[in-house]
Amino acid sequence: AEGLRCCHLGNIGQKELSSEQVEQIGNIDILFVPVGGVDGIDAKGAADMVRQIDPRMVIPMRFATLKEKEKLAKVDDFLSRMGAQKSEQQNKLSIKAKDLTAEETQVIVLTL
Repeated sequence: AEGLRCCHLGNIGQKELSSEQVEQIGNIDILFVPVGGVDGIDAKGAADMVRQIDPRMVIPMRFATLKEKEKLAKVDDFLSRMGAQKSEQQNKLSIKAKDLTAEETQVIVLTL
């Protein structure tokens, strides 16, 4: 997809990445990271991993929604730790390489 490099952390169970893991991941354009705790990492751990990887865009996942039945945390704590204002939630996202800036990590929240 336009040569964009994506990384999906899934239900990662560790609190931080080793320097070897960060090196293996390399330069990432879009990072998908769980933020709601339970079987994955919480907002603090997710924000720390985002800083380790330093992607151009991060899309939080596995957080509390009206449809979610698990006891996950809301996305707001992650947004706060990332220094993001209330992010406009989107139900669809179209990304082109030229739209990604290298200045600051963008945080995009997708709805279900």
